[in-house]
Amino acid sequence: MYENSEGSRAAILDIHGGGWVQGDKAKEAGIATKFAEQGFLVVVPNYRLAPAAFYPAARDDVWEAYQWLKSSPFNFDHSKIGVFGGSAGGSLSVDVGLKDGIPAVSWSGIFDVIDWFSKHKDVVPVRNTELDTVSKSNEIDQGGKNDPYYKWFILNYVNQDESQFPGLEPFDRVTPKAGPIYLANSLEEIVPTTGVTMLEEALAKNDVPVFTQLITGGRHAEGYEDEAWLPTLNFFNQFLS
Repeated sequence: MYENSEGSRAAILDIHGGGWVQGDKAKEAGIATKFAEQGFLVVVPNYRLAPAAFYPAARDDVWEAYQWLKSSPFNFDHSKIGVFGGSAGGSLSVDVGLKDGIPAVSWSGIFDVIDWFSKHKDVVPVRNTELDTVSKSNEIDQGGKNDPYYKWFILNYVNQDESQFPGLEPFDRVTPKAGPIYLANSLEEIVPTTGVTMLEEALAKNDVPVFTQLITGGRHAEGYEDEAWLPTLNFFNQFLS
């Protein structure tokens, strides 16, 4: 937990990334501290990862962490909770925002699984062992797309079972009761921008406030923190004020 010594006006649930197959809450120390310095109480949970636990274990764990935060005794306005995440954490962030109508921020969230797989049938999934040692999201900058690794970690999350893909997609879960959402993605990174545009369209059709930011280069999630931090902070200040 991260908290400003002067107390907190609202809380943010900060969800780490790692493709649902790796990562740890310690990755979020930098960004969580920045949120706390702005007056937010910040809680960073761990959640079960594949292959120890497959979809929907991560989603279930994050939802449980959110419910715990809502009923926690911590000193903040319990009617004001937002959720933030990068990469797989961005997807999980949106899951919570859609389900309970709270403000959600996703940096490089993964949303277009069915469409992407249908257009990349010839891509052979390959594990990227270099990324296994990446301890911070802002160190992931492949300078371009990595379709084999993208395919590998998604398949590992669902235990190679593509029939699970509809459950991963957020589009059919968008309703007018969804919370406002901010989506960021760089243009040439491992996560394609198609998910952002598809989700943006679904939210707009349901009259849900949506803000998007597309960033040059191949940086991933907290790799483009310098560009996305201020818009993210402004978003939370607007909807958690």
